[in-house]
Amino acid sequence: MYKSLFPVVITIFISLLGYLLTPSLALAESITVPGEQAKKPRICLALSGGGARGFAHVGVLKVLEELHVPIDCIAGTSMGAVVGGLYAAGFSASEIEKRLDALKLNDIALDRVERRYLPQSIREEDEQYPLGATLGLSANGVRLPAGVVQASQFLEILQNWTAHLQPDIDFDRLPIPFRTLATDMETGKMVIFTKGPLHKAIRASMAAPGVFAPVEIDGKLLSDGGLVKNLPVDIARQMGADVVIAINIGTPLMPRDQLLTLFNVSQQMVNILTEQNVEAQKALLGPNDVLIEPALGNITFMDFARSKEAVKIGEKATHELDAKLLALSLSPEMYAIRHEIRLNPQLPPIKIQFIDITTNGAVPESDIRRQLNISMGTEYKAEEVNRKLSILNNAREFDSVNHELVERDGEYGIRVNANGRNWGPHFLRFGLALSSGFEGAGGFKLQVGHRRPWLTDGGLEWRNDLEFGNSIKYHTELRQPLFEREGMYLAPFAEIGQNTRNLYSGNTRIAEYNFRSDKLGLDLGFRIGEQSNLGEAKLGLNFNHYRVRPKIGGFLLLNEDGSTKVETLPSADLQQFGLKSAVVIDQLSDASFPRYGYKIDASAFLGTSDTRKNFQEVAISTTWANSINNHSINLKLNAAGLFQKGTDVRGIGSTLGGFQQLSAYQPDQFTGDFMVYGSVTYLLRAVKFDLAGQSLFLGTSLEAGNVWNKGEDISFKSLRKSASLFAGFNSFIGPIYLGFALGQSGAKNVFFQLGRQ
Repeated sequence: MYKSLFPVVITIFISLLGYLLTPSLALAESITVPGEQAKKPRICLALSGGGARGFAHVGVLKVLEELHVPIDCIAGTSMGAVVGGLYAAGFSASEIEKRLDALKLNDIALDRVERRYLPQSIREEDEQYPLGATLGLSANGVRLPAGVVQASQFLEILQNWTAHLQPDIDFDRLPIPFRTLATDMETGKMVIFTKGPLHKAIRASMAAPGVFAPVEIDGKLLSDGGLVKNLPVDIARQMGADVVIAINIGTPLMPRDQLLTLFNVSQQMVNILTEQNVEAQKALLGPNDVLIEPALGNITFMDFARSKEAVKIGEKATHELDAKLLALSLSPEMYAIRHEIRLNPQLPPIKIQFIDITTNGAVPESDIRRQLNISMGTEYKAEEVNRKLSILNNAREFDSVNHELVERDGEYGIRVNANGRNWGPHFLRFGLALSSGFEGAGGFKLQVGHRRPWLTDGGLEWRNDLEFGNSIKYHTELRQPLFEREGMYLAPFAEIGQNTRNLYSGNTRIAEYNFRSDKLGLDLGFRIGEQSNLGEAKLGLNFNHYRVRPKIGGFLLLNEDGSTKVETLPSADLQQFGLKSAVVIDQLSDASFPRYGYKIDASAFLGTSDTRKNFQEVAISTTWANSINNHSINLKLNAAGLFQKGTDVRGIGSTLGGFQQLSAYQPDQFTGDFMVYGSVTYLLRAVKFDLAGQSLFLGTSLEAGNVWNKGEDISFKSLRKSASLFAGFNSFIGPIYLGFALGQSGAKNVFFQLGRQ
């Protein structure tokens, strides 16, 4: 056996030597093996785009490997570029499948970041302003980002996986020669990639219009290659293919009954254009070529959670053509030899000798360099550089931040490309809150948040929050970093607010008060954790002025002669000045329906009032969540105390009532200086919407709590109890709750709530 293989090994060695001396030749053309190898045609794959449907390509590749069908070159578009590019870079089909299965593909494809990795200010804004995308405002009008998703995470992963390749590698020098293409958004012409950073070429090819933002490469703004050629049969032929195996997984056209939304109509237009160029490419296939069209049914462009299903469908469709494919296969021995002699280009360990930063946004180059904190001479590791860049991306000061390895004058370094949020400089976000209770008491709030970052090179930011409806509030604040921008900051602020507070006697609402508050303050903020991803603390001076006036209601008094008269309810004014401290540690997976994590929110206010009496106000709120499969438990424990003698101002202090604040009672039904509240909530994730990253929950809660005006009145015997059943969903306009609750002494509530109470 060894003697019979000797001539083959010698022939392969000579052929491989010839290949290394003549790099322009393709590997399959360089290797000539006696017998069956010399007769084999050059086989190329043409892989189409189709989003998540493209995982069928992995199934096709697995079967081709199983049948020992050799692949001499690959041309791929969009998702075909992703799978084909990784395969060409040296990954097996099983390895591609394994790596992709280990990812949360829906989150990565849509750039969703786990909440605990976000800065605290971003977490708070996401909770307060869940409505739609951030709007940019400038002298040119209102603008949106160029794409719904920047796909930054996917680019980072592709870069990490292909970091073993030279940054400017000729795609003919890959283990399998490769081509991909994109569309020039200015000219509409096709751009074919033959060399360069592989991950950037793949990212450009998959930039689906309206879904993923376009990419700028060599001065061209590039979008999805499927717009011009979704099934690149002719490109595979140009690479010397004798036989083309074309895999078409394009999204089929939608029927009329689905064309009811603007998004679906827009997607249908893209699908029509794509289908036309696919049919033109299919017409180029000859009798010796192979066309595989997996029956992917209702798997959609964005169904990344159904990747395993798509892989299986791809395998099944390929096995149906076993007879034709076996005619192209090699013997197991020849296939193994061929696999072993593939080129395996590997960058040796290299040191970073320089860092170039290109930025077109408001964030100064010096600030980006400082936050990267990469020392010269450090060994280059793409994954570590991307980890640091992801922290900058999470701060949402850029549309995208990425890097590439470059060579200059015989030295290697990195070039950081920081694409700023140039659709500003002012940014607007919106929130909505609605609530309705059993007695018709409800509320409505529309919230608008304005941010103007980088007023100066020192990172000064102007923040405005406006709220109107049943309550009116305006908060304005300046934030000036003191040393490092992600460290301590100084924040002077002013706030005016007005809302209605109800007065209850038992479970009966007897009056309404108008509650006005004016605040001035100066806070010193401390960010906790890397880019405040753990939380924040504040210490500052606050001046508060409260004014309470009766709005509806009064005392009905009985005179001695039997007549009645109405006495106006009392009014109150109070001024406070003192030192306030607060800390929040937030690691919940979700603000409304947490499945794991914890949150601690505590504050203390020490000072004096206009009555010349000292006061102390403390509060703490805690939440803990954990889950097993679709079952979650949330535990809450809140407590507060206002230690202030001689002043009784309605609205100052703590309140209870409303959903998850003693759900059987009306919002803010109970008011007092001291409060204790605890609850146990069970959540069942009944339906999971993978594409949206959200779920429909069914829940039940047991609650206990009360408020008291005097410390000596506090007792567990006086706690009020409540139990509720509800359904909840974290929609694109905020959390929605619908349910009912029962309490003591006939208390009951049927509630609907959208957004924050």
